[in-house]
Amino acid sequence: MTRYVLGRVLSAAIVLALLSIIVFAMVRLIPGDPAAALVDPANPDPEAIAQIRQQLGLDRPWWVQYFTWIGGLLTGDLGESLTKPYSVAEMVGTRLPVSIELAVLATVFGVLIGIPAGVLSARRTNGVADQSVRGFSFAFLATPPFALGTVLILVNSLTLKLKLIGYVPFAQDPAGNLGVMVLPSLLLGLVMAAIIARYMRGTLLGTFSQDFIRTARAKGATPSRVINRHALRNALVPVTTIVGIELAGLVGGTVVTETVFSLPGIGTVLVDAIRSSDYPVIQACVLLLGLVYVVINFVVDLLYPLIDPRVRVVATA
Repeated sequence: MTRYVLGRVLSAAIVLALLSIIVFAMVRLIPGDPAAALVDPANPDPEAIAQIRQQLGLDRPWWVQYFTWIGGLLTGDLGESLTKPYSVAEMVGTRLPVSIELAVLATVFGVLIGIPAGVLSARRTNGVADQSVRGFSFAFLATPPFALGTVLILVNSLTLKLKLIGYVPFAQDPAGNLGVMVLPSLLLGLVMAAIIARYMRGTLLGTFSQDFIRTARAKGATPSRVINRHALRNALVPVTTIVGIELAGLVGGTVVTETVFSLPGIGTVLVDAIRSSDYPVIQACVLLLGLVYVVINFVVDLLYPLIDPRVRVVATA
């Protein structure tokens, strides 16, 4: 297992190094000049733009800029925003926790709803329950997030009347924080639950055809015992992968939801930075989101041997 873990750590380091190079290069291809955004748009003075580029270090060779940026990252310095009077660390530090909390709560909703729904659908194949789960899954996957969010807001205004604006950190006001976050996280959780339910159903149906399931049934095991003790654990391996991928994607992919519910998340910061060609903010946001992907995938890889001991045998072979 030590060799298995070290191999995953090395792979993660290589991925992050390659991602930093790709991000740095791609950001320079974005149309627009951040120096031009800092001068009077009605009277763009080329000399003033050149002076600003020199002050920001944008006139230096690309490899000097890259290693300067990497050196700052290694010392915890993410740089300064080119268009906002804040440091990048300050901007990301206040926005990233919001997106992480939203993604985690959405994942909790998705797992709690999706796995039982998938199990129920697999146990009642082609029955009413199966058709209902598949129908609702298709509906949630086909509905745009802004449309589903609008429906939830309307339903909330007529029923629960939860507070939807005025985000406060969880440490400051737990009840107020959860009251604001429950609906947007439920919105994302329903879509994730639809994906999980479909994968759970498919993997369970495939597991039901395995020899060890037929053996368990031949020994007189009840349907509940066959699922809970034998089939479910084997079916959770691919589902765990999907949950990890969806969780990582939600951290940086909640721009629409954050906009609909007025949440100050990292997605809105990244979109604003791209519009203004704010290189340090774009680079830091994308690299941090890549780090989230790598960390979550690393954790998922470590969970595989715990869920299915056969993975441990393969990893140590």
